[in-house]
Amino acid sequence: MKSHLMPIAAVAVLMLAGCPESPTETANDVADARVDAAQDVNEARLDANEAVADANTELAEAADAYVSTDAKAYQKLAKAGSEAMIKTANAEFDVAKTAADGRYDVAKEKCDALSGVTQDSCISTAEAALAASIAESTAIRDAALVQAAHHE
Repeated sequence: MKSHLMPIAAVAVLMLAGCPESPTETANDVADARVDAAQDVNEARLDANEAVADANTELAEAADAYVSTDAKAYQKLAKAGSEAMIKTANAEFDVAKTAADGRYDVAKEKCDALSGVTQDSCISTAEAALAASIAESTAIRDAALVQAAHHE
């Protein structure tokens, strides 16, 4: 029985091992492999191009967001700076006007020691000095307000 199995086993081994391909079959297989490889490379290139395009789109969106945020931040900063300049100008005007009023009150008190035309002249001089101080303070404040308006 063993002798009958040997030829069957030998035939099975030969069938499993197969015969070498013919040159035509090999050429066809190589051609098919090249076509498959070329298609795979083209698909990979398309995927890569899509990935690069997506990445570039995301980069552009991020840059736009940054620029937009940066511009908004700059606008906010400029507005805050302008508002600070306005508050400062008004506060400095208030101080200057208060100082001018104080100088006027002191001068007027000095004028009370006088009489007649001399007193009238003294009061007129104090009023003129007050008007000049207020006019100067107003001009300084208004110039600062114009500068603040252009700052934004």
